[in-house]
Amino acid sequence: MYSNFRKSPRLAAALTAAAILAAAVGAGSAAASGNAAPIVKSSLFSAINYVPYAAVPAAIEAADTQHIVAVGDSLTVGYELGMTENSTPYGYADRVYEQALYHGRAELQNYGILGLKSTGLEHWLGAVISGTSTTAEEVQPNLSSYPLASETIAKSANLRSALEQADTVVLTIGGNDFTSIFEEIKASPMTAEQLSSRLDTMLTDYNVSLESSLRAILSINPKVQIVFADQYLPVPKPSAINKAVTAEQYAVLVAAVKKLQEQDEALAVKLRQEGNHVKMVDVSAPFMGNELSYTYILRGDIHPKQSGYEQMGKAFAKGIWSDYKEPAVLPAGVPLRIVVNGRTLSGANKPIVKNSTTFLPMRDIADAMNANLSWDNKTRTATLKSGDKQVSFTIGAKTMQINGQTAPLETPAYLQKVGNQSVTYLPLAALSKGLGYQVIYRKPIQTVFVNK
Repeated sequence: MYSNFRKSPRLAAALTAAAILAAAVGAGSAAASGNAAPIVKSSLFSAINYVPYAAVPAAIEAADTQHIVAVGDSLTVGYELGMTENSTPYGYADRVYEQALYHGRAELQNYGILGLKSTGLEHWLGAVISGTSTTAEEVQPNLSSYPLASETIAKSANLRSALEQADTVVLTIGGNDFTSIFEEIKASPMTAEQLSSRLDTMLTDYNVSLESSLRAILSINPKVQIVFADQYLPVPKPSAINKAVTAEQYAVLVAAVKKLQEQDEALAVKLRQEGNHVKMVDVSAPFMGNELSYTYILRGDIHPKQSGYEQMGKAFAKGIWSDYKEPAVLPAGVPLRIVVNGRTLSGANKPIVKNSTTFLPMRDIADAMNANLSWDNKTRTATLKSGDKQVSFTIGAKTMQINGQTAPLETPAYLQKVGNQSVTYLPLAALSKGLGYQVIYRKPIQTVFVNK
């Protein structure tokens, strides 16, 4: 979430290129409709409170937890137009995390920084490798004026530790390298040849910094899998109502996106040939032709909408697992999904949320966990055993037994009348953690993930 709200003029300056494009598109729209087309500028936020999503107690964290580290720019942050101090990012990295939970235990640590350029990332990782303290200004001029940049750069030691433990690193970088080209186009008309030459220089510089950053991560953790994205073009195709760039300039920009993608793929191939696990994913293709629906460009911001971040999440997930799992449709009256060890739980009796606690039918959850279940009718006690762990719940009791030890229980197990039968409902989180499972609730997709 967001805290310590303050204004950041540098973030506004970073959106100038998008505003220029929006002005051109908006002017065309106004001409077509006969109405004024105002440009809505971004509201600015100051500090994103990054907390690892999977706050799993050390006592039950398994060795096979997939550690994901996200590094990069505002796309890695998950920034959207209009974010405030009360907003919670939900970007591509968050979706990668959810996809990981379909495959088992996972945790995500996000080190995205607004305004970060490829050279800034290169400098930061250099300091991380050397173990020297650095500042946002030393990493990149004016970076300290972006929300939370200084605080995140100060966590360089944490980043190194995270990278050393990482199984997968996801990365976006480069968008801030190229936005200035639109300001240059607006400031002085550029021929297609001039634009192409300028972009070639920018692409060369970007590729050098990108390779340096990838090699820096690999030097910290040679076994890590790195998945990085190419760049999408936020400019819609020129038309009668869209005159942000000329047809000739647009053709050059499209060619530059393709060239960048080819450079990225060639770099990934080179690193793989050296024995590394590096992959480039294509996020440019889904955005092509969908710029107005996938980004906020009409409102002066090139960042993705949720629909755009979903496309990015799919690209990353397919790059990592060759698959993207769509959440199952929630039946009417069912408050949330339960996914146990990658399988969506289904049964005649739906989950129930009571006093902010999720309850599941005893037999349904026991079957999903492959746990041995016994019922003592005299004491009305359910006992489940999985491996070397055993938990017991007594109907109405505010305590539970974990391997014979008493533990407090906020909301007790209870009986629910269903037709002519009484169904025993057990608190999912308490049960799962007692048996050593990781339990994560993902509100954006109304899903509880339970992984052994």
